[in-house]
Amino acid sequence: MRLLVVYRGLPWPYAEGYHLRILHLFRRLAQQHSVHLLACIQNQEQRALLEPLQDQEIFSTITLEAVPKRNAFGRMATNLGLFPVASFRAEYPGFDKKLAQVALDLKRQHDLDVAYVFDPWADLWFREGSKVLPTLLDVCDCRTLYYDRRLDRGGLTLDESLRTRQLRRRFLAFERFCLKRYPIATVVSPMDQERLQRMHPGARVEVIPNGVDLEMFCPMEGVEEVDGKLILFGNMDFLPNVDAAIHFARDILPKVRQRYANASFTIVGTNPVPEVLALAGLPGVEVTGPVEDLKPWIQRSCMLVAPMRFGAGIKNKVLETMAVEKPVVTNATGIEAMQPEVRELLTVANSDQEFADAVSDLLANPEKRRELGQRGRKVMADLHSWEAAAAAYESLFSELAAFTER
Repeated sequence: MRLLVVYRGLPWPYAEGYHLRILHLFRRLAQQHSVHLLACIQNQEQRALLEPLQDQEIFSTITLEAVPKRNAFGRMATNLGLFPVASFRAEYPGFDKKLAQVALDLKRQHDLDVAYVFDPWADLWFREGSKVLPTLLDVCDCRTLYYDRRLDRGGLTLDESLRTRQLRRRFLAFERFCLKRYPIATVVSPMDQERLQRMHPGARVEVIPNGVDLEMFCPMEGVEEVDGKLILFGNMDFLPNVDAAIHFARDILPKVRQRYANASFTIVGTNPVPEVLALAGLPGVEVTGPVEDLKPWIQRSCMLVAPMRFGAGIKNKVLETMAVEKPVVTNATGIEAMQPEVRELLTVANSDQEFADAVSDLLANPEKRRELGQRGRKVMADLHSWEAAAAAYESLFSELAAFTER
């Protein structure tokens, strides 16, 4: 088959959670199929990512389309929460028709069979293009569920609450609109699937979990574990990660250090916001910013700590940590999207004191950490392979192409 991938930006580097889904899936699909990328870039700095992405030899061709500057009147309507879908289109007048023409040109040039669009935002730009090619929408994580969870957690200022409600209303309209128009949508977990199907009963939403690259994430020889070292990693401008880092550093780590004086907490990830950078001033806390290779940082740690108080979808950080044979301490939010075989290997604690006690108990029991780590890697191999995810998408793309041929 000949596939068109439509993405908001350029999917590089691997460090960004959504990028890795695109890169791992289509690296594998490109072994049997011709894959072409249509990237909607929003700033010129993204062009610098083109060469390293081309070097990966995943995409047969990469077409860049610059997203136009947002229209002031459309933006005003969007910010006021008026007619979310229509106002979003008004922010970028004519851009969807331009992308449709680009898609038509690419279809003719490469004899394309089907298209894959990542997330409803990109779809709203590509909506006319979906009339050119049979298209699958990958919602990945349900944004409406994300904002539901943020509101449920509480603790928001009035401004934050109003903004979160506006964003929830916006994405509820976006996701419902998209589900009505696509024959197939995909998500990473049954929890996201259930929320989308409640929005639009009858929508076909398939669950294809994220995988983990077992060759990339594996135990490293010659890198020693550091006594008491705890880690949290991810994009540190992503609100659930920011909240988890601040919460652990300020509220939980001091309780751990009361029992385990050597305990330290390392926060690893790109784009740390000022509130995260400020945590480096606390006793036992280190903030690295982006690192060239994440694996040795995981290897040197005793465990991942992930007190995720809101969010949606599968936590890639959990899968990657387990693949490196390290245990994970998290809470109810961190396990919701996981399969039962994964859940039973996670240490789950909800109150701050329970979390601190669970971490301290594991720090004091290296044999238990080793056992959980070894079992975790095996479960990752059994349940979370990118090969299985790619095969599931291949089947769906074949179904779309066959339906069109009929």
